[in-house]
Amino acid sequence: MVNGLKPQTWEQWEEICCHLMADIARKKGHEVRFQSYGSKGQSQHGVDLVPLHSPLPIVGQCKMIEGSYTWREVLEEVKKTDKYDGKIECYVLFTTANRHTSIQNQQNSDAPHFHKRPDGSSFPVLVKYWQDYEAGDLRLVPERVLRHAFSNAIEFANSIAPPSIDEYTASLAALRSYIPPRISLKNLEWLEWHDFSSGRLQEQAYEPFHSLYLQLVRLEDALRLQMKDVLQSAGYPEMQATLPAGNEFYSALKEFVCSVRPHIIGETEKDGTSTLSLVGISGWQGKAHQIGSGARYLAQIYRKSVLGQWV
Repeated sequence: MVNGLKPQTWEQWEEICCHLMADIARKKGHEVRFQSYGSKGQSQHGVDLVPLHSPLPIVGQCKMIEGSYTWREVLEEVKKTDKYDGKIECYVLFTTANRHTSIQNQQNSDAPHFHKRPDGSSFPVLVKYWQDYEAGDLRLVPERVLRHAFSNAIEFANSIAPPSIDEYTASLAALRSYIPPRISLKNLEWLEWHDFSSGRLQEQAYEPFHSLYLQLVRLEDALRLQMKDVLQSAGYPEMQATLPAGNEFYSALKEFVCSVRPHIIGETEKDGTSTLSLVGISGWQGKAHQIGSGARYLAQIYRKSVLGQWV
């Protein structure tokens, strides 16, 4: 994700993808705008984005997904285009999902995957991860669109006007000092090794992440509303100093905690320990998978941003 930013609604994501598609077409020598194909809920046959007032056969699909998305699922989406009436010479699937090795292996192969249609024609399939776009790529998207999509993000200003090297280095040092006492290596190992598929997690293990999330939300509110009394209170100047280097980490933290909070139910075990459980909730296995994906991604970003390890 660009500096940890992430669209909040599918409408915002689709609007951003229209501009990303226009850039892809521009690189192929075509100046054309893109628009939504049909509306949500209609049968779009695997196509979300089409050129505006142009027969250019380049189309796109927007997938706003929490957690992972596999190559098999990409192919299932592409298969739907067999019923699309228009001509296709290039198909681009944009996704907010975490990177998945099945897609990366396919994309890194010597030749792109071509989908063959019932009429005998074929087209290459490209997958674009939102998290692979850099801050400079935001120039492809009008500022009004970005401000609408990221109006509540503390990192928005830094994406539009990136910090200097000295500012970023100071922020990174602050992050690597501030986070470990609050999210320890033991907490990190829990993210990496806990069996989230069980639908249960110990409240004591989850609490450090929830606590840091709450402080982050208070800081965001204080910055947005210019609440100087909060910004000057204990702990907040130190946390503010971790921005912008911590934006990607904090985004992953929010994604993890927000996947847990709406669904979890507290339980007390026979030994008196408190457990948070999804078991019994409709579709809890899928929610547990989402939480597990968020936990692994947060661990990955912790190792990169806080520990300086590339995994």
